[in-house]
Amino acid sequence: MQIPTLSRFSTALLGLLAVQLLSGIMLSPLHSFLSIYLNEQMGYSLAQVARVIALGQIVGMLASFLGGSLSDSWGHQRGLALGLGLLALSCLLYTSEQATIVILLWALSSAGLSLSALSGQGYLTLAASPQILGLSSALYNWGYTLGGAIGAPLAAKLLGEDHFSRLGITLAALALLTLLVSRLLPDLHAKTKGLTRRFSLDSYHLLYRPNILMLGLLRFLPTCFYGLMPLVPLLIKQHGGSNADVAIYVSISSIFASLTQLLAGWLADRVGLRSSTLASFSLLLLAILGLILSAHELWGLYIFGSLGLGAAWALATLLPSLVNLASERAIHGRVFGLLHVLWTLAMMLGTLLGGTLLEINMQLPFVIVGLLNLAALLISFKFFHINASLNKL
Repeated sequence: MQIPTLSRFSTALLGLLAVQLLSGIMLSPLHSFLSIYLNEQMGYSLAQVARVIALGQIVGMLASFLGGSLSDSWGHQRGLALGLGLLALSCLLYTSEQATIVILLWALSSAGLSLSALSGQGYLTLAASPQILGLSSALYNWGYTLGGAIGAPLAAKLLGEDHFSRLGITLAALALLTLLVSRLLPDLHAKTKGLTRRFSLDSYHLLYRPNILMLGLLRFLPTCFYGLMPLVPLLIKQHGGSNADVAIYVSISSIFASLTQLLAGWLADRVGLRSSTLASFSLLLLAILGLILSAHELWGLYIFGSLGLGAAWALATLLPSLVNLASERAIHGRVFGLLHVLWTLAMMLGTLLGGTLLEINMQLPFVIVGLLNLAALLISFKFFHINASLNKL
């Protein structure tokens, strides 16, 4: 694999990658142990856990609408910092067992994740040249997956048996450090070419285009599968696993996802965006089939859960390139905002689907998301056909 030469935005890109790594180390424990905290410390049932997660996702969806336009008007760097600030505050949810406080802080976590994710991706499209955007996106997402592989075992050691307060305070301190680093990033701006940078929610009408709407479906449908994944740590516990077993699963899946991200980004730059997207969807369908056939087995959750997460993260790695293909830079904030709204809706649907159906039949929710992603694979052919006349893939 060839190492790309440094571009004029190399400082901005390297700084963004550092922010993402710190974010991933913090985010993985913050989200991975939430379902266990609600279930074991607060006595919530699986269905109640799913509803709390879904409530936070609704807040994240609303924050995406606001954040997309805000990121285009204020600048992606400021939007990123605002999201990280909310995440720092939300880490304190592990220091309280008051239902109102925990749910409120979880809602802030979802809002902060929405703002930081869409602003970070928007910043990435400006900091990396189009020729290395695939590989840069893979390294960017490494912050989440590789960061998760680092953060999960450290969190398990901090957590011990039930030291959730210690975990929450440590994560909050790490989030504040990440916020400080993000404020050192150069403030990059896209040229508007006549398009307004004014903060306005009604400017989303610019996104009403067939290729962007299909891109939305390519974001929404695979995320319905990903929405089931926050419940996998709890399923591992219910199959006789421990907190250490959950941390091992998170680490294994994060390491595998890091490899698939790098491969997907490299293939997108060298072979083409179309081929790498179709391959990622095929891998996701294979993982879903494996989960359908082995959902009652702990080894099945480990192997095919990791495979599915790897495929989902490969698709996420390709997202900035897909956005770059379908839209001009001046509206990238709004495009990412729309896609994050759809991501949140799909996460909510997948989580509620899992919380409702997993207690009835372990295979049923995976059958449903498998059919949805088969449709996504077919839509991807049409998406690339429409864009073929405008961009050389």
